[in-house]
Amino acid sequence: MSESKRVIVVGGGVGGLAAAIRLGANGHRVTLVERNDTLGGKLNRRALPHPNRPGEHFTFDTGPSLLTLPFVFEQLFHSGGAELQERLDLVRLDPISRFTWPDGTTFELCRDRVDTLENVRRLSPSDVDGFAAFLDRGKRVWDLAGELFLSHAPEQLIHNGGGPRQGLAMATVPFRIGMFQRYAKLVDRHVRHEKLRAVLYQYATYSGASPWKAPGTLCVIPHAEMHFGGWYVRGGMYRLAEALADLARENGVEIVTGVSVSRIDVDASAVTGVTLSDGQHLDADLVVCNADTISAFRELIDPDHRPHRPDAKLDKLDPGGSGMVLLLGVDGELPQIAHHHKFMPADYLGEGGDLRAMFDLGTTPDDPCIYVCRSSATDPTQAPAGCENLFVLVSAPAIHGKGASIDWSTHGDAYRERVLDLLERRCGLEGLRQKIVVEDRWTPPDLRDRYRANAGGIYGVGGNGRIQAFLRPPNRDKRLKNLLFAGGATHPGGGLPLVALSGKIVSELAEADFAATP
Repeated sequence: MSESKRVIVVGGGVGGLAAAIRLGANGHRVTLVERNDTLGGKLNRRALPHPNRPGEHFTFDTGPSLLTLPFVFEQLFHSGGAELQERLDLVRLDPISRFTWPDGTTFELCRDRVDTLENVRRLSPSDVDGFAAFLDRGKRVWDLAGELFLSHAPEQLIHNGGGPRQGLAMATVPFRIGMFQRYAKLVDRHVRHEKLRAVLYQYATYSGASPWKAPGTLCVIPHAEMHFGGWYVRGGMYRLAEALADLARENGVEIVTGVSVSRIDVDASAVTGVTLSDGQHLDADLVVCNADTISAFRELIDPDHRPHRPDAKLDKLDPGGSGMVLLLGVDGELPQIAHHHKFMPADYLGEGGDLRAMFDLGTTPDDPCIYVCRSSATDPTQAPAGCENLFVLVSAPAIHGKGASIDWSTHGDAYRERVLDLLERRCGLEGLRQKIVVEDRWTPPDLRDRYRANAGGIYGVGGNGRIQAFLRPPNRDKRLKNLLFAGGATHPGGGLPLVALSGKIVSELAEADFAATP
């Protein structure tokens, strides 16, 4: 191990915490600076008091509602000298999610592949073999490239490729995993029933991508979810952020919240530290930026020091999709809603449907897919007795291109009314409005302002295009020394396990740099 270095981590999201834990465990002097009062980034929590029951609260996870690839976090905790199972209680969900259509059709994705395929059989017997083959295709992608691409930076693969033979094998991987096919075409080739196509299409949105533009390699997502499981953290998903913060402190990381970094300081072509909003300068041998990569270049790095990445180039990066969130505290129980429930529109895939509206038209759909997370179904501590906490998410375009024309100060009210109408009329939740006792609403501008999210997108950089889904902005800036990036807007992408892996990648790149420094 190299000698102890001074490290500043800008941002306390999961990627920043993961990098801080690993670098702190390696003996470096790490300070993490978070502009908000709470850590976790988009993995966060909102507690709203019940107006008629003093001391009782509705608790909402405001970001990720499902943990996948749990082994990634087992490795992260182990790197910090702890065991995941001793810190958190993970509950494997079954079903992982339920889908309901206006005609009453219901379909469930289950933890057991056999059960899922039986549900396929009930809906469309002729699609069982094709659905199974699609999952097998995802497994093949995982086996060939999952560990290779997700756990390493592209530069690590190039520099540590193992010689010409390994380099040739790596060069053929994109063709062997089907990177140059479109996801929607791959789905359609395997599955014919429109409702089953809709179930599989929505996985592309997990990376902020349109299924018609995303690469077929995204078939790895449903495979990974069903093979490794979809998990809930008892006590709320935010318990993961709290446990990571505790682990960081145990490994000597100094955590500062409620303080904003106003500038990443550069001398010639090397980063020397950061300047805080109060004017204080913090020296560093390395800065790990966990802020949104695109916003960081625009807001934290002086244009004179980024001639290789002008704003015009940044503007061309697709921010992907966004959404509007309603946090609803409801009096009364709603057992008909699963922990993860997607109320599908009649026309999800058509020209006027949910996906086309968000990705092609830059507007909100008249009949959106409505995702509802009722974590109180699994964890009664998340709502007062006899009540429910509903996290409601509907699609919206990012504040970019055509989506920039939406005035959310007025459109948010109208969209909220449309969503509640649909929940009451189409989703069988009659009288829901009268049962809502507390409410909060987040729109794309809120995501932009709270998390420096590029154009208010959920993932910062979307996964549209054959290359963009896998080769996002790199973890290392080639022109600025001593600067690395972690988080959802850099490699390997968005989602809890991937941002945690970005922290692993950053720590390995940092150690290699430290070892090479005289």
